Amino acid sequence: MNPGSKARTFALAGIALAFAIAAILWRSLSDRAGVVRTEHAEAELVAAREAAEPGAALTVALRLKVAPGWHTYWRNPGDSGQPASLEWRLPPGFEAGPIRWPVPARFSLGPIANYGYKGEVLLPVEIRVPSDAKGKVRLAARAKWLVCDPDRCLPESGEVSLELPVGRGGPSRWARAFDAIELPRPAPERWKLSARREGERVLLEIAGAGDEPPLLFFPYEEGKVEHAAPQPVEPAADGLRLAIPASRQPVGEWRRLFGVLATAGGRGYEIDVPIEGK
Repeated sequence: MNPGSKARTFALAGIALAFAIAAILWRSLSDRAGVVRTEHAEAELVAAREAAEPGAALTVALRLKVAPGWHTYWRNPGDSGQPASLEWRLPPGFEAGPIRWPVPARFSLGPIANYGYKGEVLLPVEIRVPSDAKGKVRLAARAKWLVCDPDRCLPESGEVSLELPVGRGGPSRWARAFDAIELPRPAPERWKLSARREGERVLLEIAGAGDEPPLLFFPYEEGKVEHAAPQPVEPAADGLRLAIPASRQPVGEWRRLFGVLATAGGRGYEIDVPIEGK
């Protein structure tokens, strides 16, 4: 092979390599598009379906993934913290509902406790699509969240957005993740719930509790429960009794047990039970 042919061969090989590298970089950038990355978290909007169907509800979610050792917060953060929020910018006619909060975990940090999520969590929101929607739509929001480890907390935020065609698309690649979200469900019909105040605690009677009994009450209302204190489970005649400690520094009167009962298996049941006595 003469020198000219060798030069052309090397040049063509170089061009092919450059195209291959460019394709890899393009795919990488495409995969990263729409993801907000901070030092301790990443956030993006994801949808349960591939398209926004006119006249129907579309479920989207703020996906938050935090670094190991860090956490974000539930709607009631506990002794400290701040829940995530979304300030929506939607096309005309589109309406977003509130965040539907998955069942949280409790994080004990010395004398205090917080409620929230480690790792990855999807915070779903239902968006109503108008019947006259067409073309493509862009759903955008300003997302804010607080990320904490045992030593410090950092407020973070970012602009998240999602573009979808309008039509009757099938399940998206996130559909399984949406199906796996553990949202609070109605209490089983077999449960008979009652609550009464006894000194510095509220006793929740759960008649008919089954094989996976509730172990922890997460209150929707702030300033009612001593978050870090144990909630002992006691046997009762027809089921069990959960002893929930009242806050030492209460905010307002505690008249109802309104919140989520969580089981060891991660299930959560929403309850709203009047408290008898004072």
